[in-house]
Amino acid sequence: MKQVDFYLLSNAVNQGKFKLAGRLANKLQSLAKKTLIVTDTEEQLNDLDAVLWSFSDTSFVAHDQPNGESALLSKTHISTTASVDQEALRYDYNVLISLSEDIPVFSHHFSRIAEIIDANDDAKSAARARYRRYQSEGFELKTHQIEL
Repeated sequence: MKQVDFYLLSNAVNQGKFKLAGRLANKLQSLAKKTLIVTDTEEQLNDLDAVLWSFSDTSFVAHDQPNGESALLSKTHISTTASVDQEALRYDYNVLISLSEDIPVFSHHFSRIAEIIDANDDAKSAARARYRRYQSEGFELKTHQIEL
């Protein structure tokens, strides 16, 4: 059964989506899971990259882009949705962490998807539409309230 977990941020935190993505990626790395995190834009990708490298005072979340030279060594890859192609999907990921406003066209390649939703009305409205679409496609859906 394919599953989507919606992580709803209950408070507005600067770069909250990226920080929560880092927490999830860190946890998944500790479980030896391969993860792809996607954003809509290059600017968001750069912000995510910075947050992952400064994950905490004593650690970072090791990551790379799927086409990077060290990609085979990394358990966590980051990309824009537009840059993900068949070559990028060859890594047989366990989890997709989506920071996108839309459902990525390649989402059917994943049995687990984490959707991270900002604490604002526009983001919540877009998430409700994605929730209904996933539901109509037969995904098991779970919702989690998260406070950072």
